[in-house]
Amino acid sequence: MPLSPRGERLLFITGSNAAFFNSLLICLQSFSDRIPGCRLLVCDYGLTPQQRQFLAELGQLLLAPPDIDPAEDVFRCKAALLRYLRYGGVDLANFDAIVWLDGDLTLMNVGVDDFLAVTTAMTANNAVIAACGEPSGHNIGQMAVLFSDPAIMRPFAEAIALANLDPALPYLSTGLFFCRSGEFLQRWDQQTQETAHHPLFEQNMFNLVLHRDQCPFLNLDCEAWQAQGASLDKVRLQPTPGGQRSAAIGEKNILTLHTTSPMPQHLLTIRGRLVVGPLQVEGIFKLLFAEPLRLHQLEVLATFVHRYGEALLRLGLCRPADTPADGFAFTGVPA
Repeated sequence: MPLSPRGERLLFITGSNAAFFNSLLICLQSFSDRIPGCRLLVCDYGLTPQQRQFLAELGQLLLAPPDIDPAEDVFRCKAALLRYLRYGGVDLANFDAIVWLDGDLTLMNVGVDDFLAVTTAMTANNAVIAACGEPSGHNIGQMAVLFSDPAIMRPFAEAIALANLDPALPYLSTGLFFCRSGEFLQRWDQQTQETAHHPLFEQNMFNLVLHRDQCPFLNLDCEAWQAQGASLDKVRLQPTPGGQRSAAIGEKNILTLHTTSPMPQHLLTIRGRLVVGPLQVEGIFKLLFAEPLRLHQLEVLATFVHRYGEALLRLGLCRPADTPADGFAFTGVPA
């Protein structure tokens, strides 16, 4: 496992199923662009054999352990992160921190130093977790009554009461987080597998374990680290001196864009066709709706397809284009 460019030991991990493989490729390319020299491992949440082979050839695949059903819910798989690492022979003692990135993140003007600054702060504060506060600012009590029907979030509400937690405790997002404790990951996995399915259940159990076990943590700026939801309306893209684009909200540098929102107007999930020169990629595309952000994501994806086109074509993950493009072109196709 390679070290970061400065020698510090950060283990970057994400995960994907087959349907959202195209979104994963955006994440992989943006990671490569922004953090060259590091590797982003991918947990298999139900990839096709061809997708697994492609990632294995890149040296980035973490196979699902035998005790995880290939049809398992992706969020239960996410909470089983420690089992993926152990099955893949990854020794956590070789790393200073695990950095989890959701597979629908697009990295922007962020570098390894930004991640190292967080691990330095974690060490100074004896923190085992660093994660972003829920973008709405809701605490765990408010999240437990998020819907008008209390039955929807009852498993979380009951777990909070059973643990005798203060409802005013902060609620953290698992879209991007740092972890320095295998024991925490094990408890998160166990709690998630024992919990009935309900909205955000794996994230709810992350918060339950965090507060129940009184784990020291850092609360990161969600808008900066994973702009999403209403924050996406405020994002503006701009060039950087190095030629890449950066994202900003006012004077704040946005480190990643997260293709997620409680409001449907921020997202475009569509079956589509991306033509990159002589190659054509089809399938489901989960993109940001705002045109400048969406075009940036498609450009990042096109760069990946151009870079790895030979392997993608050989494995049947793309095909010769019906009509080659000068550059790239994206169109939706009938469902």
